Amino acid sequence: MKPGHRKILAKVTICALLMTTTVTATAQSSTPIGGVTKADAVWIGVAVAAIGAGVGVGVYYAFHHGHSLNGCVVSSAGGLELRNRGDQQTYALVGEIGGITAGDRVRVSGKKEQKNSGGPQQFLVEKLSRDYGVCKVETATR
Repeated sequence: MKPGHRKILAKVTICALLMTTTVTATAQSSTPIGGVTKADAVWIGVAVAAIGAGVGVGVYYAFHHGHSLNGCVVSSAGGLELRNRGDQQTYALVGEIGGITAGDRVRVSGKKEQKNSGGPQQFLVEKLSRDYGVCKVETATR
């Protein structure tokens, strides 16, 4: 899981825990002995819904966003390749690459394929998630 996703999941978990502790404290102070008031039942329902939403968002970010690459597209003899900003690897792009042009920085969603001997690892593009425009030229410093 990426650091940004961990922060979101941590915030949602903290909010859910705070909601459940305030519901428990309120329930203990205003509940008649042996019963639950209607307001307490509503707050318990709200807490359960918030926790469920937090778990859903966490699962979505953990699994859905793990299969994307972000980097600059270059043209090579074998076709288009993407130099990933995350792991500094080069991937040969295959699949739905119709809207991708060399020289652009893009985010693509899909699957990493098995390494083929002698060339870069392939990435099967399922969707062009975002086109950031032209890549910035990086110059070597001496």
